Amino acid sequence: MSSMLCAIVKNEAPYLVEWVAWHRMVGFDLIAIYDNDSTDQTPDLLARMRRIGLIDAHIPWPSVAASPQLLAYGDAVRGCPTDWLMFLDADEFLMLKTTRRVNDFIASFPADVACIGVNWRLFGSSGETVFSPRPVMERFSRAASAQSPINRHVKSLFRPRAVAEVHMHAPTLASGRAVLANGAPLEMEPHGLATHVDWSVAQVNHYFCKSLEEYQVKRARGDVHRGADDPAKYDKYTQDLFAHHDLNDEPDDSAAPWLPDLGPICADLRRRLGLTGAAPESNPE
Repeated sequence: MSSMLCAIVKNEAPYLVEWVAWHRMVGFDLIAIYDNDSTDQTPDLLARMRRIGLIDAHIPWPSVAASPQLLAYGDAVRGCPTDWLMFLDADEFLMLKTTRRVNDFIASFPADVACIGVNWRLFGSSGETVFSPRPVMERFSRAASAQSPINRHVKSLFRPRAVAEVHMHAPTLASGRAVLANGAPLEMEPHGLATHVDWSVAQVNHYFCKSLEEYQVKRARGDVHRGADDPAKYDKYTQDLFAHHDLNDEPDDSAAPWLPDLGPICADLRRRLGLTGAAPESNPE
């Protein structure tokens, strides 16, 4: 049993150490990151991570006419050397609740399961308005309730050799069956929406908003699902969209038991990467 995590990023330097540290801590065997035309310190930071073995692949991935994201994901599926693969964005963290290691989580499912959909838990801004170099998972602790339709989105662990068609949320399968993290059938509607929300076994903590200042940086990056020449590339991240996602209905302390371990791991990674203080990943601009 082996697993790989894959992301495509653009100008995510402030967050990469925490994101990589977290997903190494939960046990992904390999991490591959595609860099989509970053203009901040991201390329240098990824190169450093690759040199010391924190990530296993750093792939420059320039924008083209079609979706850079789906093209990168298709490339990852074709070349995936592991039994299982997961796509997450740099603002998404896989949170396991009944096991501490991703391969143990996967092993708990029957052999005919080829896709495991894990519901989002959307986190709001928690009233934060400006960037801070403190860990994202520490800064933001209020989230949307289960009744919010946005939490019906899933991200999936899946067998790459069972994929018929790649999708950012859950692939279309050529073989095997798809389930939610609790083992119930994964019934998908358009746009990556499951018919149910269940966080009892696992969830994907999705820090879509962060602070308003950081959201403006997200807005300047544009939509990775659209090519560089697409006239709608910079239309997605509006102030209305921020307000729609800035849901702080309930506290969520799912990350709290892990944070005492995460802090020292991040500090050690910064030391190994030769980062002084909180630089270069401390400034979102």
